[in-house]
Amino acid sequence: MTKHDQVRFYKLATILVAIYIAFILLINLVIYRQQSATLKERRADYALIVKDADFKRQKWLQQNKLQVVTSQSPQHTKLERSVADVLNRDHTTRNFSVRQKIDGRWYLVAVHQSSQPTFVLLMPQQRFWHTWPEIALTVTVLYLLFSLIVLWQFKRQRSHFYEHLKILVANIHHIRYEETPEPIIFQKDASLYVLAHEVNQLNKDMRHMRQKIAIQQGSFDRLIDHLPVGVMVINENRQVVLHNEAMGQLLETAIEPQKHPYIDDIKTYEFTRMIEHTFRYRRSHHQYIQLIQNRERFVDANVVQLNTVKSKFQALVILYDLTDIRRVEQMQLDFVSNVSHELKTPVTAITGFAETLLAGAKDDPETLQQFLKIIYEESTRLTALIQDILALSHLDRQDQTQAQDIGLKAIVEANLELMQQKIQQKEIHVSVNIPETLTFKTQKMKLNQVLKNLIANGITYNKQAGSLVIALKLIIH
Repeated sequence: MTKHDQVRFYKLATILVAIYIAFILLINLVIYRQQSATLKERRADYALIVKDADFKRQKWLQQNKLQVVTSQSPQHTKLERSVADVLNRDHTTRNFSVRQKIDGRWYLVAVHQSSQPTFVLLMPQQRFWHTWPEIALTVTVLYLLFSLIVLWQFKRQRSHFYEHLKILVANIHHIRYEETPEPIIFQKDASLYVLAHEVNQLNKDMRHMRQKIAIQQGSFDRLIDHLPVGVMVINENRQVVLHNEAMGQLLETAIEPQKHPYIDDIKTYEFTRMIEHTFRYRRSHHQYIQLIQNRERFVDANVVQLNTVKSKFQALVILYDLTDIRRVEQMQLDFVSNVSHELKTPVTAITGFAETLLAGAKDDPETLQQFLKIIYEESTRLTALIQDILALSHLDRQDQTQAQDIGLKAIVEANLELMQQKIQQKEIHVSVNIPETLTFKTQKMKLNQVLKNLIANGITYNKQAGSLVIALKLIIH
């Protein structure tokens, strides 16, 4: 039992003892009143027989357990002296009764003063234990048994109470740590019934909540895993608590699912400095970084603070892969550089031969024909370069033309028709092995540009009297 219950136990025992004492006092009071009434009656009776023979008077006194002392009795004993003290007091009534302790024992004293000499009747005061000793012993034993049963029942109830309370506390602990609680059943009138009902309801609510959280967490994890950008969450202890597959691919490392220091995965100094600055200065950072794991990997790194509270501070790391974009930008720069160089050649040729013709060479028919042919070829080459530039411009604008079903063989034949003159000049044998019914759902302009470039390259870089085969092959990965 607890200290509080021990105090309650002692209080209950004290109350039981007090009840027993009160009961004894009440019985003694009843006996006292009965003795007082009896003594008054015996005083009246004694006044009538006082003149009878001494033997008869003594017998009556013995039968009624009385003693008599008169005012003329010598004061040799304590009893006689105590009676004398009673008689010498100033009493307003002629006949009175008092309670007097004489020689360590209480007596009921009845004084009769209506005649001479004055006599005093003394009756020993009876107690419950003196009057009915067997009954008093029985009552005491029964009450003692009753008290022991009450105290035992109290202790047993408190013991069961704390035992059940301990189970409920353990169940709350199990609920907190997602363990199975111990089943417990109470009657509706039990003191812990309401608490047990609430704990069971809490267990049901927590299970339902955890199921919802698990579903939401699963959806969130799938969303994070399918993001094309790298995601990583770092807690206040600089440990990785969340990441997705894209982050591991960008860092080119296998990130452990357990909590671990982020420096185990991130080896680039600029990147780690960004993260440390976010933790130190409590603000987000953004920077373009070339990862040390792969010198060809360029990323757009963002480190975002998620919570400003120090004990719950987290940093969200997001990496956008810029490698392809950088590669495309470099290709565009290289293309522009090459195109600029390629444009100079036909323009210079056209300008030079045109100046030569203007200077008088046009008067020679053979020279005129030769120069005009060169000017035509260079202008054709210049037109092709301009078309390539326009095609690249269309790709950069990301044309939003709706896709449509297009016959592949029809587009190939249309492009071959446009380049028929070049084909005849180089005497190239063309073979098209594409089914008539084969169609693609795509943007017609882009597909036409691709096929046009392929056919043009096949003609330009082909040998004289060579062959050009255009066929479709289905490759299943």
